[in-house]
Amino acid sequence: MRSLTAALALASAASACQRDWDALHRRIERHAEHGHDHGHSKRQDVEFPPVLTETESILVNSLDSKDLDSWSYYYTHGDHLGGHNRTMAEWTMQQWSDAGFDVHIEEWAASSSFWIWYTAPIHTSLTLNRADGTAHDVSLIEDMLDEDSTTSYPNRIPAYHAMSASGNVTAEYVYVGRGQQADFQVLKDAGIELEGKIALSMYGGIYRGTKVKNAQDNGMIGAVLFTDPQEDGEIIEANGYLPYPDGPARNPTMIQRGSVRFSSLYSGDPSTVGYPSYEDAPRNDLRPYNPSIPSVPISIRDAIPLLQALDGHGVPGVEANRTNWVGKLNATYSTGPAPGSTLHLDHLMNGTVAPAWDVIAVINGTHDDEVVVIGNHRDAWVIGGAADPNSGSAILIELARAFGRLLENGWKPRRTIILGSWDAEEFGLQGSTEWVESRLPWLITNAVCYINIDVAVSGPRTGLSGSGEMQTIAVDMMKKVLFPDTWGPFPTLYDMWYNTTEGHISPLGSGSDYAAFYHNGISAIDMGSDAGRSDPVYHYHGHYDSYAWMSRFGDPGFQIHRAMGQWLALVAYHVVDDVIIPWDMPNAARVLRNYYEDLNATLAEAYPDLSIDLSPIDDAVATFADEADRITTVAQQALAFNDTILIDVVNAKYRDFHKGFASAGGLPGRPTFHNVISAPGLDNGYGADVFPAVQDSLSSGNEEQAVEWVTKSAQAILRAAEILKV
Repeated sequence: MRSLTAALALASAASACQRDWDALHRRIERHAEHGHDHGHSKRQDVEFPPVLTETESILVNSLDSKDLDSWSYYYTHGDHLGGHNRTMAEWTMQQWSDAGFDVHIEEWAASSSFWIWYTAPIHTSLTLNRADGTAHDVSLIEDMLDEDSTTSYPNRIPAYHAMSASGNVTAEYVYVGRGQQADFQVLKDAGIELEGKIALSMYGGIYRGTKVKNAQDNGMIGAVLFTDPQEDGEIIEANGYLPYPDGPARNPTMIQRGSVRFSSLYSGDPSTVGYPSYEDAPRNDLRPYNPSIPSVPISIRDAIPLLQALDGHGVPGVEANRTNWVGKLNATYSTGPAPGSTLHLDHLMNGTVAPAWDVIAVINGTHDDEVVVIGNHRDAWVIGGAADPNSGSAILIELARAFGRLLENGWKPRRTIILGSWDAEEFGLQGSTEWVESRLPWLITNAVCYINIDVAVSGPRTGLSGSGEMQTIAVDMMKKVLFPDTWGPFPTLYDMWYNTTEGHISPLGSGSDYAAFYHNGISAIDMGSDAGRSDPVYHYHGHYDSYAWMSRFGDPGFQIHRAMGQWLALVAYHVVDDVIIPWDMPNAARVLRNYYEDLNATLAEAYPDLSIDLSPIDDAVATFADEADRITTVAQQALAFNDTILIDVVNAKYRDFHKGFASAGGLPGRPTFHNVISAPGLDNGYGADVFPAVQDSLSSGNEEQAVEWVTKSAQAILRAAEILKV
């Protein structure tokens, strides 16, 4: 450990959670339409029952549902908003230390701890003043429930948007659908005045901060965001389902908190974009990165009177002719404004810097220049956070204990393992991003990959996204995990995953702690499971994301937790200990080819009259595919002849090639996003656009810049191919 601790300190001196299911289904439909075989699109054979090696059996059997229940209970019974609860950091450190890791809280290892930009409401109120003189005061916290003890904790946190601006505004308001650019265009085409109004927007479709940014860019002076039952599939009260705690439907007082930072522009601390946020670090101007207008989230219950006050005014929802514009509440979803009906939003935020506490655990490997980082964030918006993030936090405790059992049997991993329990993810991926920025040269030199598990369990439906080379090992390990039979006729985790996704694996954008790693050229995957349209509704970022909900509806008996933990343990073990890093390079080439075809289809659909030559990317992908095939053959030969020198050469290339995809200067206008292959869409914020700099340039009308980034993207792929060359 001493050698790695020194390396971490030297590297330091030298230098969020949400899968986008709408984007997933759009991409599946697009590839079906165009006949693309995207990733693992065909169902594979699954051996049943699974055959495990002795070590795999130890790992799988080390994960215990009752223990996962206990870890979940601990994490979900105390305030752990970013920077709020050092005790949980210390407890996590102790658990990992007991498992045999060398552990520290980050401030003890760095020259100065991370001090993050922190925002919290001092005062917030929202009132609807109707034209008839009546008023409705909006509640900004959920109902307390006798059946859910943490909803009545004295230090429970009212709903707010981190990084929101302060403001005291009174104005007419306009319903703007989901707040996408196309929604605002509908309003402008209808001649509805937006400037000086407050936006009322439905959650869904795109990231919440992008909704606020779009409102701001259209001259609006505030934003109010609400959750609609439309998001909940079949499990709604209108279909006869009782709301939580009596049934699986959404409790109508639930409110979705969250950050409204401009996540498609940057990750990390907005006051230190691109460099670590030590206490004495210089702080930059926040205005380019955060909204200048106030915003608040509200519940279904409080959205109804606001929507109904607009009925009969402006454009009726059905005439807006926009998908998902009309929700499932008792209202016409008219645009308004309604003469004489106003909103009064009084929102005072406190902005300051405060310490954050990352917990870092290490087991040194025999090859200290090959490092695998596995992480999950610990902070939550609410007392609970049973799904987001503490389903993943509980699993990381069990993962550490499983590796600890191997250590007790004399195991020494080939590659160094780092576990990260990140703080302040919810504000903007701050704990992980600042850690990466503080160690960037060392990570670029040594990191093999990053494995992220955030919302490990919010329902039974397995999800996976990430780098093409890592996909095969992740999918193969699903086949070795039995799926709980209480959730349907799916023998293995793979069967559930394929049933959910049709074999589709999405590219990475942003939204969780993989971002800083992936966008600095480090291979990454994001693992988790979610609720589908026929599953109990998950109360995302609300007080009812609680232990009580999880143990009764989300995962009774914590069986899905166990399956997800087993999957993570198997993937991590093979990446850490296989003689050859288990990358499928031909699959990485196929994924690049699919992304290129996706780009072609997107441009043909969005810009039918545009003639832009994409052949440099096409040719570069072909070159990459040749090198991928060649090094795969070399890897097989090195393994067959146990050629240790050649094995080390192959592993170094597998470790390093992904760095070729990172553009040193970042994407246009996006200083912390460097990966030319995928990045969050500018009008999405979570879901990924492929070859984003090309798409960004065209969406801003800059065809010359788009052509430039076709060349730069091709050069990046050729750099990666050159690294693979043997």
